[in-house]
Amino acid sequence: MSAFNINNLPQNEPNKIEKPLVMLVDDEIENINVLRQLLESHFKIITGLNGREALNLIDNMVDPKQIQLIITDQRMPELTGVEFLERVVEKMPDTIRILLTGYSDTQVIIDSINKVNLYKFITKPFDPVELTMTVQRGIEAFQMRKELAEYTENLEQLVVERTEELKQKNLELTQALENLELFSLTDQLTSAYNRHFLNKFMPGELAKAKREIKDNQPSDIGMLLIDIDHFKYINDTYGHDAGDKVLMQFTHMLNDTCRQSDWIVRWGGEEFVIITRGLSIDNLQDLAERIRQKTQAYEFDLGCQRSVCRTCSIGITSFPFIKGDVESLTWQQTLKLADLALYAAKNSARNTWVMLYADKISAQENFYEHAILNLQSSIERGVIGFNSQLRKEQVVF
Repeated sequence: MSAFNINNLPQNEPNKIEKPLVMLVDDEIENINVLRQLLESHFKIITGLNGREALNLIDNMVDPKQIQLIITDQRMPELTGVEFLERVVEKMPDTIRILLTGYSDTQVIIDSINKVNLYKFITKPFDPVELTMTVQRGIEAFQMRKELAEYTENLEQLVVERTEELKQKNLELTQALENLELFSLTDQLTSAYNRHFLNKFMPGELAKAKREIKDNQPSDIGMLLIDIDHFKYINDTYGHDAGDKVLMQFTHMLNDTCRQSDWIVRWGGEEFVIITRGLSIDNLQDLAERIRQKTQAYEFDLGCQRSVCRTCSIGITSFPFIKGDVESLTWQQTLKLADLALYAAKNSARNTWVMLYADKISAQENFYEHAILNLQSSIERGVIGFNSQLRKEQVVF
């Protein structure tokens, strides 16, 4: 039965303050009911069971721009959430758009950001408090943008009479609004992804890995933890501005070396994480070696006709660490093993890479705690294997 009803269309009532109008679009009525119960005390709700039905409702409204915010599911029949929002943005460019989905697809995220100017991407199951606060902030952003637009229109009529101070104030208000609406997933200095990006989207990658293992099409998630050798010397000798230049150029070099589908994340300070999909152990080692060689050959420009050369150390693992078993270790624990490999690389000679991988190991063995406390013993017992650009006798754990 269609959820479209002419009574759903908003009707203005005199002398009554209207609640902000929010549209919910989902092909599962249970999901709409959950969202309605969560939001209806503070917002006026209209609903559609799919994208076409919601567009029909919008087309029958006297003023569809009354809709301040739309929450739509991604997976729906006829039109996906992104396809629906592409049409919405043409009709109501200022409406806040939130995409709700039960899976994480990097391309969907990129498409939704680029095509529909997405306000936020929320994965299921969602946290009710987080979703409610996101909607409230989205409504605030919509209203602030509307107020700013009206203010700007009036300002244009008075620009000749008003002072430069008012012009500057308008610029400050515009910048404040842009900062409020900005949903940043990148490191401000290097433009690499930040930890927030990794924490947000890694669960979706793990869910994808579980599905692939279930379908007998496993595709490991490679993890490279990279540290610039003797980076502190640059800051101490040339200043932090010089260190920032090195970090930006190093990130640019990583982008040139990695695939477009790889994630380059600034983990903190001079440490970077690279997340890959579908690379074998040999491929991961080849990637690490290319990064090592390019770093060693790179001449970092510090400005004022100064330059410096540096090397890097790399620790490598892949998830799931135990092949075919995504439950025995979390991705954070797997990255911790990459950190141990990085420590071994730096402790041995620097300018090298060390890879840890599962060897004679089963999911039942309590190996992780032992590896953290005594990695050398785990390697000697053959529980964990390792490779390195160095000879094995040169590697110190």
